[in-house]
Amino acid sequence: MKKNCKTLHFEKNFFWIFLSSGALIGFLPFCPGTFGALEGALFFWFFKTYPLSYQFLIIILFFIIGIISAHLTSNILNDKDPDFVIIDEIVGMWISLLGKKILIEIILAFILFRLIDIKKPFPIKKMENIPGGLGIMMDDVIAGILTNICVIFIITGFKICMGH
Repeated sequence: MKKNCKTLHFEKNFFWIFLSSGALIGFLPFCPGTFGALEGALFFWFFKTYPLSYQFLIIILFFIIGIISAHLTSNILNDKDPDFVIIDEIVGMWISLLGKKILIEIILAFILFRLIDIKKPFPIKKMENIPGGLGIMMDDVIAGILTNICVIFIITGFKICMGH
């Protein structure tokens, strides 16, 4: 059976596609961004007890890997932001969860992150104008930062209201 050019291109660049798709989770037939954020939350669960400095280093490492893999995958497919590229959601979710340890914070962060990522309020929408892998990553990075801050305010406000 003769393989077409796109299949050969995919196989030749499988490593980068594998990374950018969150170990192929991005190829699920529906809601790849939501599954990417869920994958990020599940992986985060295993390093939530690490010191903040380690969590931050893991995020930086995967942010760099995300820029490279998303950029190369985008170029391979000649697509500005392929749907199956979800490493941005994974890293954005990790940023949302930075310093979070309890389940309610993780659930709240997941819900808020998906809402913010889907609605893309200002300035998040502007980040999509950045070219290449950095542009693919940055909207989710900003969404993650905004989510983390929102979770802090919500949890703190709840504790104050409850008298803790």
